[in-house]
Amino acid sequence: MRSSYPIQRFFYTILQVLLLIVIWTACDRAAAWLHLPFSGGVVGLLLMVALLLAGVVRPSVVDHGAEWLLSNMLLFFVPLIVSVVQFTSLLEREGLRLFAAIGIGFTSVLLATALTVEWVCRFERGLRLRKLRGMRKLQEQSA
Repeated sequence: MRSSYPIQRFFYTILQVLLLIVIWTACDRAAAWLHLPFSGGVVGLLLMVALLLAGVVRPSVVDHGAEWLLSNMLLFFVPLIVSVVQFTSLLEREGLRLFAAIGIGFTSVLLATALTVEWVCRFERGLRLRKLRGMRKLQEQSA
């Protein structure tokens, strides 16, 4: 039984990655169809956060796939490195503006992610606190 666990985890991971890709593709097409001013990835992120917070999707449904994607994220940046090597003349001409745009974009994403995580953590703490207060009231009433 124990020997099948890595194989089972492998297939769960593959299915979860495929599920995340399907969600991203659907959101990307929806964003293009609706002519939204931001990418489908942002729409997908908002959709996943909403589904997770609403309890429609449990974290265990996507945890292995998301973990794999995050741990292999460097592979997704290999095409970027190849592009930098191919377009060195562009970097020489417009490098400062490109790096400023990348820096501003990176900082914006970092801040938005940090603020979202902080908001979700506070929200969850509030829910747990309300649940504990409710349980405490029930205990006081029954005593």
